[in-house]
Amino acid sequence: MKKIFMFATIVSLGHSVEVEGYVRGAYQIHNVTNDKTYQDDALGGAIHAETDALKGVSLGLTGYTSNAIFLHDNQELVPLRGENHKSYSIVGEAYLKLKLDKNMVKIGRQKIETPFAQIDDIGMIPNSFEAITLENKSLKEARVLMGYITKMSGVDAPVVDSFTSLNGKRGVMFGGIEYEGFKDLTLNGWYYQMNQAQIDKIGYFQADYEKRFNTIGYEIGLQYVNEHYTNSHDANIYGASLSVSSETVGTSFNLSYNTINGNSAFSGFGGGIFYTNSEYLILDNGGENAKALHYGLEYNILNNLSVGLGKISLKNEQNTEVSETDLLVSYAPSEQMEFHLIASKLNAQGVGEDDAKHLRMFANYNF
Repeated sequence: MKKIFMFATIVSLGHSVEVEGYVRGAYQIHNVTNDKTYQDDALGGAIHAETDALKGVSLGLTGYTSNAIFLHDNQELVPLRGENHKSYSIVGEAYLKLKLDKNMVKIGRQKIETPFAQIDDIGMIPNSFEAITLENKSLKEARVLMGYITKMSGVDAPVVDSFTSLNGKRGVMFGGIEYEGFKDLTLNGWYYQMNQAQIDKIGYFQADYEKRFNTIGYEIGLQYVNEHYTNSHDANIYGASLSVSSETVGTSFNLSYNTINGNSAFSGFGGGIFYTNSEYLILDNGGENAKALHYGLEYNILNNLSVGLGKISLKNEQNTEVSETDLLVSYAPSEQMEFHLIASKLNAQGVGEDDAKHLRMFANYNF
């Protein structure tokens, strides 16, 4: 309440405020082999407000809510609501932002989008973080971001409906740079430190080369991750990705591969950055020395209607192979309205996950 009162006080002093948000409805059904069928729904949304800057200082606030309609049986796969499936509301963002020349400091609850700390908006309420971040754009064609995260809430958080500490109370320090100074080439380098954690250091590098010939485009990506285990051997993860698209046909094809040398992979605090990560199965599920292959095809039937089909094959150290097949349909009849359907079939018992069929549907109205 103190954060809301502070925000209201600033507004009353003459600041103009930009407001945006969305209303979201969701339904999901999980048919789990050798178990029952789970069904869940929710209605909620978000409203975000940010004051205009006064001498470089502005305030931001985002409120989220997610509420049960008729169903509340989820099996804790993609949580639509809070602990024990209860409806909840939360102040997901409450920050002070300071802009000085080419620097921006943000303090408080905020969204963060980095390789190993991400929003991952796959349910009703995305991840958000209590942190202090500094963004610098002094270098031409480069963006530097660094920060210190203390708490997290949201769909991937240890406790979905409240901000709880990360890494005990020691938090997560990070820094990274995105550089686009070379023609058709984007480079990323990031470092994370989590003192006294099982994985206490993560180094990440990614290079993406994108080119277009008339209506044909392609993109090649490479990634490397070193995850340092405090009391065990490291995990070195390698990845490669190829995407080809045609504007004339309205299709795109993607092929990606990841392999682990050493310990198990850790996707971080969010959906994960590994090329082969899918809706449910991710590289982490494979354990030590796992390998994953993902391929997908997307077809734009109309300008506002697309259909995608993807499959991941994941193999663990014992050469046990599991898979997931996904169908994704997106329809946006207007700038405000959008609908999404995600259907997934998992054959994943070989890595300790359930064999199951999942269906999730979302409707968004943006304002």
